[in-house]
Amino acid sequence: MAQVLVVADDLTGANATGARFARAGMRVATVAPEHVTRAAEEYDVVVANLDSRHLPAEQAADLVTDVVEAVWPVALVVKRTDTTLRGNVGAELEAAWRAVRDRVPAATRVRALMAPAFPASGRVTVDGVQLLDGVPLERTELAVDPLTPMDTSVVADIVARQSELPLRHVPIRQVTQTLLAADLSAGDEPVVLCDAFTEQHLADIAEAAAEVHRQDGTAWVSVDPGPAGALLAAALRLRGQGGAAGPVLAVIGSATDLTRRQLEAVGRGGPVRFVDVDVTRFAHDDDHRDEVAERLTRHLDTAVFPELVVMRTASAPGDVVELPARTRRALPGLLAALVREVLDDVAHRSGAHALPSGLFTSGGDITSAVLDELDVHAFEVGGEVLPLAVHGTLVGGPLDGVPIVTKGGLIGDDTALIECFGKLRRAGQARLRQVRSEVSEHVLLVGGGAGG
Repeated sequence: MAQVLVVADDLTGANATGARFARAGMRVATVAPEHVTRAAEEYDVVVANLDSRHLPAEQAADLVTDVVEAVWPVALVVKRTDTTLRGNVGAELEAAWRAVRDRVPAATRVRALMAPAFPASGRVTVDGVQLLDGVPLERTELAVDPLTPMDTSVVADIVARQSELPLRHVPIRQVTQTLLAADLSAGDEPVVLCDAFTEQHLADIAEAAAEVHRQDGTAWVSVDPGPAGALLAAALRLRGQGGAAGPVLAVIGSATDLTRRQLEAVGRGGPVRFVDVDVTRFAHDDDHRDEVAERLTRHLDTAVFPELVVMRTASAPGDVVELPARTRRALPGLLAALVREVLDDVAHRSGAHALPSGLFTSGGDITSAVLDELDVHAFEVGGEVLPLAVHGTLVGGPLDGVPIVTKGGLIGDDTALIECFGKLRRAGQARLRQVRSEVSEHVLLVGGGAGG
């Protein structure tokens, strides 16, 4: 049965959102409303194209209610919105929220998580204002759209035109804080609107919302143009029967200033989930090792290919320190043992498909220790990504057949890791196409419309 229902108001947006889930390995179908029940029996994600953007608000809301009722129960409802917030945004948001609220236990809190940013397409949300390539919507050509002219870019005002649901705004300064889950949990407004400038912001919002769900059972209705809903499904560990592939894992024990700059460059390209190791504590502080293991496990559980999970020992200039010789010798083995422990736990609970789809290691000692712990029989060499950065395939152990790249800590310029991870993603994608050929992007084209 379906785990996710996406309710879209036009075909282009419906298919684009479905593709996000399909890339994560879930079986996806885009269908007309009259076919959602049958599709829910065969696919992990049902994308209902209502073609409702230009319908009267009441009629659009009724269609949303009907498809939620037809597919229920599902683990997540995503109300797909236009990237520039055209159409019946408020009416359809409220209809989705009410439809879910009416179908969960009375004690369950239901909230609409509205994250309208789509950074890859130049749409971001700043101070509750939707911008298109840095310009408010009403100052773009959308102001003279023949069907839905935009005269404001204030998201709360757009929602309020068709809905009286109270809305709470989470500004970017709170999105970037470590206490984001507490901010998303606070208050009793049915709608929570989040600023976001980057895909990483959306990933952080999704992680925090999933944490709130695990803590108090809050049922979220994702209201977004596609990215946030897919990230929330991953954070909620909704992998589907197609089996979403695990992320690329990097184990970086090179605490050099060059490595730190290379990781900063990777982070700017996001999304990437960092697991920081304090090398001055890791060798002797059991509590710190437990914290690192818990963070690494959580990220591997929720991230999916082609996301990155990076275990690093230097995130700031002050982290580049000279360690005592004894600690320096012990660190690679301790890091490798923790990685093996976490991977065994992930495989036991979620299955082999949740294991990393690619592995990156930095530093000779770290690479040797990790490969030993993973019972790798051979490193099948494929070639060089750049001088002294080698790519290949693992043979033996739990990651048998998984692509790997290894690099020295003082190799390459500031963009070297971007090249290495790009190679791993390409190799991982090719491998996934081969071993999971039966999982394809099932899209049934129905209806019509012009999207955004």
